[in-house]
Amino acid sequence: MQAKQLSQVIAELQQTFHSQSPEMLHMFTIIQRVALTEFPVLVRGESGSGKELVAKAIHDYSQRHDQTFIAINCAALNANMLESELFGHVKGAFTGAIREHKGVFERAEGGTLFLDEIAEIPLELQAKLLRVLETGEFYRLGGENAIKVNVRIIAATHKALREEARLGRFRQDLLYRLRVIPIFIPPLRERKQDIALISEAILQQYKSTRSIPRLTEAALKAFMAYDWLGNVRELKNTLLYALTMAHDHDWIDLQDLPQEIIHHELAQSVSDPQHDQEDSLITKLRLDAVLKQYDYRLNRVAQALGISRSTLWRYRKKYQL
Repeated sequence: MQAKQLSQVIAELQQTFHSQSPEMLHMFTIIQRVALTEFPVLVRGESGSGKELVAKAIHDYSQRHDQTFIAINCAALNANMLESELFGHVKGAFTGAIREHKGVFERAEGGTLFLDEIAEIPLELQAKLLRVLETGEFYRLGGENAIKVNVRIIAATHKALREEARLGRFRQDLLYRLRVIPIFIPPLRERKQDIALISEAILQQYKSTRSIPRLTEAALKAFMAYDWLGNVRELKNTLLYALTMAHDHDWIDLQDLPQEIIHHELAQSVSDPQHDQEDSLITKLRLDAVLKQYDYRLNRVAQALGISRSTLWRYRKKYQL
């Protein structure tokens, strides 16, 4: 690739991941470089951080981009089913095997195989996976003939494989085979400048005939204060909830968010000196009086108190009014 093309890849990855953060830019540089190789890659990231999206990006910018990309979650199947799904089986290999079955290694021939949650593979299957990486061949379950395969392996985990190997739960020789190129996905809490971009992209995906609701300043502030332990997946689920609550409104406000985020924002506000000053002015008695004065017309109440609708909602919840 020429330098111009490399910068174009970075720009495209920024669009794909909806990110402008320097932490992600470093990861995009690694993706761009490793895509030009055939080396195994180990993607490390927390749940919901987008490990499959990273694997797909590596495939899309590789020489195998026009071949098959197959993803399998190793934690989703028990040992017997996982072995059959990985390597296939012959007819009669076990009870219920009424026909021959090709595993993902065969189906991904010439392309890329993404093994998510690789740490969950049982030890006996780890030995068979190691053989494929070392020799490029495997046996179907119940089969007698070795099958050659040309597949690029990208594995992913949210666990520290070195620690798993130290504890005897993961083969050290397999670890070194898989971890030729490690890629670490920074969690969302370490790149909060991306939250607004990601939120806008998610809302765009679910737009209807009407305009897409926007996040109010209060809602975005709550998003920025929250730690997002479920990363982008949790952010997406939160926005879908908020879209439902703000069904016919042009804005997603604080009261449209799930309770755990609201409570977190309230807790943050309590320790904020600015809110301490507000609290001395907006007492329960004063708020109750203004609510009654304007017959609970909240826009008028907020204007009279000189606060936003979301701040009014926060005080009503605090004082249970």
